[in-house]
Amino acid sequence: MFAKIKPYLIGGMIILVVGGVVYKKVVISKNVPVTPLQQIPKARESISGVGTLEAKEVVILAPKTTAKIQELYADEGDAVTRGQVLAKMDVSELHANVQESAALIAKSRAQLSSQRGVIDDLKAKSDLADATLERYTALLKGGFVTQAEFDAAHASARSAKAQWKSAKENLLLFAHDIEKSEAVAAAQQERIEDLTLRSPFDGIVLSRNAEAGSTVGAGNAVFRLADLKTVWAKIYVDEAQSGALKVGQRAAVTLRSQSQTTFEGEVVRIGVESDRITEERIVYIQLRTMPETLHIGEQVEARISISQNGSGQ
Repeated sequence: MFAKIKPYLIGGMIILVVGGVVYKKVVISKNVPVTPLQQIPKARESISGVGTLEAKEVVILAPKTTAKIQELYADEGDAVTRGQVLAKMDVSELHANVQESAALIAKSRAQLSSQRGVIDDLKAKSDLADATLERYTALLKGGFVTQAEFDAAHASARSAKAQWKSAKENLLLFAHDIEKSEAVAAAQQERIEDLTLRSPFDGIVLSRNAEAGSTVGAGNAVFRLADLKTVWAKIYVDEAQSGALKVGQRAAVTLRSQSQTTFEGEVVRIGVESDRITEERIVYIQLRTMPETLHIGEQVEARISISQNGSGQ
């Protein structure tokens, strides 16, 4: 009896084993999630951010005193060079003051020269009076002159010496007047220079805030200038990505108006304070090559390399 059913038992066991293997490989394996190779996250190699093109050094050209604009020599967007005259204020009144001071200086110098002649004359008279007094002193001892004559000679000597000293004091006053007039003239000339607005560096005119003929108050801007050498990209980066940022890392910057051109740069500063609203950190990127045309405030995009070989150090 067992001999008859043995082949069936063995066959059944084989079927069970094979079925189990197939079930494990086909059915169970379908329920186990498999992550494709391309879906495995890779280590981040760069950080991206957007921002604007800015200039670190922006200056305002303004007169130190209230003045009327006489002429303007630059306009918005113009490239300017260091020392270039950009505007002149009306300084006619100051020029009149300078001329008046020059006339006073000339007059004081003439008086000074005349006073030197007076001093020389009074010195000679004082020396003569002293010599006369010395002779009268000897004559008084011999009884050849009276006391009254001696006293007159003594008074004349004292008077001559006093006049000589007074003349020297007047000479100092004339010299002081010259110094004072020269100082006034220099101050007026300095005011004239202050009212001539010059560019302090090679740069670009961001804005012209006044026109010729208008009166500008002290400290009010006539021009705003940006130093081209200090242009950089001001980029905002999410705090969650900012941990790997370092000064010296290389960056690729594109301008919105030149999206097909990439400008190389380098991280030169990382902000120490994050924006509490946007939760972003500011990163400053110095461009190694400058665009031919610059527009301060233009939107830019940057990709900062944070891999080891992407460091500029």
